[in-house]
Amino acid sequence: MRQENNKLNGYLWNLSGFKKEIIRESKVDGYHATVIGVLLLVVGVYAMFAWTFFFQTVSDNAFVPIVAGIFMGFYIISFDRALIASMSSGKINIFSVIFRLVLATLLGVFLAQPMILKFYENDVKRESQIIVDIKNQDRKKELEAIYATDLSSLNSRKTDLKNQLNDKTKELIQAETDFKSEMDGSGGTKKQGYSTISKKKEGILDHHRTESLALNNNLKPEIAQIQTEINDINNKINSDFESFRGSNTSFGTLVQAEALESLLNKDKTGKLRIRYYLLAFILTLIELSALIAKMLFGMKSYKKNIADIEEEELMQGNKIEISKKYKELALVNELELMQSFFDKSKRANEEKLNDLIKGWRAEPDATYKELCESFDEKFKVEV
Repeated sequence: MRQENNKLNGYLWNLSGFKKEIIRESKVDGYHATVIGVLLLVVGVYAMFAWTFFFQTVSDNAFVPIVAGIFMGFYIISFDRALIASMSSGKINIFSVIFRLVLATLLGVFLAQPMILKFYENDVKRESQIIVDIKNQDRKKELEAIYATDLSSLNSRKTDLKNQLNDKTKELIQAETDFKSEMDGSGGTKKQGYSTISKKKEGILDHHRTESLALNNNLKPEIAQIQTEINDINNKINSDFESFRGSNTSFGTLVQAEALESLLNKDKTGKLRIRYYLLAFILTLIELSALIAKMLFGMKSYKKNIADIEEEELMQGNKIEISKKYKELALVNELELMQSFFDKSKRANEEKLNDLIKGWRAEPDATYKELCESFDEKFKVEV
């Protein structure tokens, strides 16, 4: 059981960035390191689940959110582990701490949104439907604005043609009224019967009938064609609108975000906004819990042991440097001594060589071979 506890503590110490060979020498700091390790593990698991939940809201693929969540959990643990390790050795980088604080704040705010959306899912859906309806109406207005010029031109032309037909119809009706009133004596010359005037008015009536028939034959097909074009444009608008509305049946992330913003603005009591900010603050504290615990625990014993080890390693490094420097200087000294030896022995060797040659010349029968052998014997150097 004790061995299993030691393995677990060793894993938690290593996870939180402490050197288990050093931390086990201090029971108090070892306990603190275990607490920090547990918190860091919890932070990693929290980050993994939180990011998996977030990516699940923006992706329909079941595999991608899991992989992304595991990656983010591993990243958060690794970064916090590096910061805790640097703080444990007494070398705190203020920029790293500020970066972690900013990152935790951003992540807290970032992750609070999908959680709030989940907590108030029914309210968000209702508000999303309102926003989608508004977007649909805006889209319809946009489509109508696109074809407004064409529709206005066609309707204007159609109205002009209908006015021509109406004017001709009015003229025909008036001519028919004049002819009838002349025939029954109620108008015109007040003479009843088919007289010369009646015949003229009948001719005028026939003329208007002929013109009206010709005008109807010419204009009605054109009016029908214009109406067909107007119907085609309206059908195109309705088709595009229905296609757009059909593609917005599900509420995307942006629509839900707009719905949440709308709910926040409509919430007169401010409770929803307070809960949103409070959740973001809590998530930020969860992100920073391991670092906060590290700052609360002094870990003086561990820091002192680390400092002693670093000082010893530094001294050992200095000794190695001194030894290397000593060897370099000794080699230089030996080379200089050897050079001095050869410089000072040069003249003596030259004198010995001159004596050897003089002795060789004094003997008439001496050969060069004998001279070389004598030279080799006297000047032979063994290294």
